[in-house]
Amino acid sequence: MRVSCLMVTLPGRRRRMIRAIEAWTRQTHSDRELIVVIDQGAQADRDAAAAAVAQFGGQDIKVVLPPRALTLGALRNLAVAQASGAGVCVWDDDDLHHPLRVARQLAAMVQADAKATVLQDVMLFREAAGILHWTNWAATPAGGLPGTLLCRTAEMPAYAEDGPQAHRGEDLDLLLRLRADHDVLQQAAEPHLYVYVTHGENSSSADHHALLADRLAISKGLLKRREETLRDGLRPFGLDGASVEGPNGCAFSL
Repeated sequence: MRVSCLMVTLPGRRRRMIRAIEAWTRQTHSDRELIVVIDQGAQADRDAAAAAVAQFGGQDIKVVLPPRALTLGALRNLAVAQASGAGVCVWDDDDLHHPLRVARQLAAMVQADAKATVLQDVMLFREAAGILHWTNWAATPAGGLPGTLLCRTAEMPAYAEDGPQAHRGEDLDLLLRLRADHDVLQQAAEPHLYVYVTHGENSSSADHHALLADRLAISKGLLKRREETLRDGLRPFGLDGASVEGPNGCAFSL
């Protein structure tokens, strides 16, 4: 199945955007494309961002430059509209994506004959502090991290383009509506596939991310029992020296 990975980025976040594109180029699933929607900003920054994407020449990457300001929901819908794949995959520009992410999510979705999948377990990386948490989203309304959605294109709802959900929480709003109508697989036990990065410029506040770490992180004891597997899974990210912690303290350091 061809998978269209969808990225909406701010022109001033060029370094993170490039890192996310590099992660896309390393995906083991070969039948894929990347749609990069560059939001409004200073023209010089937009030009620089477009030029940075152009350096990945020869790759199946499409750049979209909206001519006017749009809500985040509308920008995401624009990305979906450009997709040619039978599957669409959210590809946030500020997070870390394992080389097996698309392959593993797609295989799980097809095997379960589900309409979509989200990762129930993901790593949360508090970048400034150098701390990693294994977070489990099973008990949340979403059932998984909304930013990890991979969905059959024909079943993908539209993001809200107006109202509060169009500016923030648009991914959660869409996932809740999707779960109300379809079977969405909550893919567990592979947290290394996605590292959710908190860096101070996220759409959600630092307090929100601290709350996630406190409420969703698994314990130090569980981390120690899964140390070998977790070390191996996180190796592609080069997070040497990061502290892997539960809400009750440090389990080990990479």
